[in-house]
Amino acid sequence: MIGDRRSGKFVTPGEKLGVIEEFVPGSGTYVEDGSIYSLVTGHLILDTAKREISIHSNVRPASLPKSGDTVVGQAINVQDRNLVLKISQINNRVSSSLNGVMHVSDVSRNYIKTMFDAFKSGDLIRAKVISTANREFHLTTIDDNLGVVEAFCSQCGHSLIFQKNQLRCPRCKRIERRKIASDYEMSVA
Repeated sequence: MIGDRRSGKFVTPGEKLGVIEEFVPGSGTYVEDGSIYSLVTGHLILDTAKREISIHSNVRPASLPKSGDTVVGQAINVQDRNLVLKISQINNRVSSSLNGVMHVSDVSRNYIKTMFDAFKSGDLIRAKVISTANREFHLTTIDDNLGVVEAFCSQCGHSLIFQKNQLRCPRCKRIERRKIASDYEMSVA
């Protein structure tokens, strides 16, 4: 016999639906600290025979990065010890706007005194997700293929070129330092 199925209540992501002592989490839900929450926007479905809570949604869930995923984004807030990256791609797929964070200790195998020695606001950076603890995307650029993939002169805003093992502005001739990815554009602009 099919259990009694009730639905109708409209729920949004993060809304508490019940506890695991009373219900089994179904599709469109997740468990945190013994509570069941909605993962997607949709209508609540409660199957009383199975004691299962699920969400019926016609909306495709947002793509969220997981540990090990490669992301690309723009540095939007560079501070002495930390950086905030506005993520625009996850594993080469366009993503909705999410933010990731990076600590200066996760920039390079070599010692980096300050985040300003590796990145500037506006830089386009490829990074890897190392943790999603506390609902934050913690990032690293400790790998040759990770780091700045496009940088701009902090004096005149022109795109920097990699020439003779340094980043140089072709417009104002300024030399700048970054933690660049191994595939940074090598040609002269």
